[in-house]
Amino acid sequence: MPANIIPPRSHADPPSAGASASWINWLTMFLLIGNTANPFFYESIEMLGLSFVILLGCWLLKKEEDTRLNGFFWTYLIVLTVLQVSQTLAYNVFPLKTFLGEYLRIAFAVLAIRIIGKSFFDIFVRFVYVFAIISLIFYVPCVVSHSFAFFLIDHVAKYTQCPFHRAFSQGLYETLPGNLIIMNLGQIWLNRNSGFYWEPGTHGGFLCLALFVNLFYRKEKLTSKFSIVFMVTILTTLSTTTYLALFFIAVAYLKNFIMRRPVISFFLLIALVIMGSFAFTRLDFLSNKIDQQIAKSGSRMSGESRFSSFLADIRALEEHPFIGTGRNVEMRFGKNFYNADIRELHRNNGIGVLLSTYGIFFFFFFFYLNWRSFYLLLGSRTNAWLMLILVLVIGFSEDYFFKAFFIALPLYCGITMAADQKPAIARSRKMQLGKNTLTYE
Repeated sequence: MPANIIPPRSHADPPSAGASASWINWLTMFLLIGNTANPFFYESIEMLGLSFVILLGCWLLKKEEDTRLNGFFWTYLIVLTVLQVSQTLAYNVFPLKTFLGEYLRIAFAVLAIRIIGKSFFDIFVRFVYVFAIISLIFYVPCVVSHSFAFFLIDHVAKYTQCPFHRAFSQGLYETLPGNLIIMNLGQIWLNRNSGFYWEPGTHGGFLCLALFVNLFYRKEKLTSKFSIVFMVTILTTLSTTTYLALFFIAVAYLKNFIMRRPVISFFLLIALVIMGSFAFTRLDFLSNKIDQQIAKSGSRMSGESRFSSFLADIRALEEHPFIGTGRNVEMRFGKNFYNADIRELHRNNGIGVLLSTYGIFFFFFFFYLNWRSFYLLLGSRTNAWLMLILVLVIGFSEDYFFKAFFIALPLYCGITMAADQKPAIARSRKMQLGKNTLTYE
């Protein structure tokens, strides 16, 4: 190669990268998703703080100056701060720990993106893939022999419990104390696969996101090994929302085929509707669960149903529709909240929680930034909208949006990445004739 030509390098493999950068990227993603969805991490602000210190160490070790915060990030921060000041004045409560936790999660998400850079979503897909395989390795023998599952719970899980404990939502869900960190056996007795996450629906949510990114960003086929592992693992979650999300992804992936072959697609759609109706009526966790959720939608015990949780959040929003109710329990429910039944306080609908917490304006602003991030990632407005719809679908059944990974999604567009290839002027003999040769580094 001529001396004056500088070969291109990718963001994923900078000069200081290699093996060290690879393990730092993986550790960063492990801590990010762990503090989002793994019971060992996410249940305490203390674990988040310790993880953040480790993340700072990773950032100092990697030390790549290829990102900077842009206007979207600063706008997000200003809007959030104004809302929190408004809530403090409106409710006469200043929940310092709650606010610090919120900003720590933002800093955590931003630092994770800056460490991993443009490899962020590729590492995310690979992470979910590896832990999907790990979950299957545990799930299959545990379903075949529940005694093996209870052996792990009794003799292993007791050594892998978080040293810090938050008891707010204890007793609301049918779970066992079976978190092994790399695998959660909390609902294995129901033959449901929770994987690395707090419950099967969350496992399914991450699998669906990873599947979508694998198909539309990494451009892999529906029959690739990653996609097949994701879909097989999704089936083991027995999650109603996840199954609906999987159907949505399949339709989105086949949209071009549907447009080109409308007649064949019409008959295929009829066949899918018939099969779906059969599955809905035959599988208890689909029909009965949805019927139960709808039946409980008018209950005061909002924690018993996603629908009742959403309606409770809408009612809470009526008093302060623009500033919301705040994240703090005392702000949301008053100073006597400790006298209420925990099922009245608990919320499990992510869409409703976000809307009621920070109001209508922030709700649309938050998802606008999500769309900006997805458009930046996928380079297609249509696919960005489809990914946003997917996030809304999975968010209807889980309180995702105040956790680190789901804060990273809207803030991805708030971090400007250095270009993969930077134009540079290389000197050559042509310059003697008054011409410059552009190469890239």
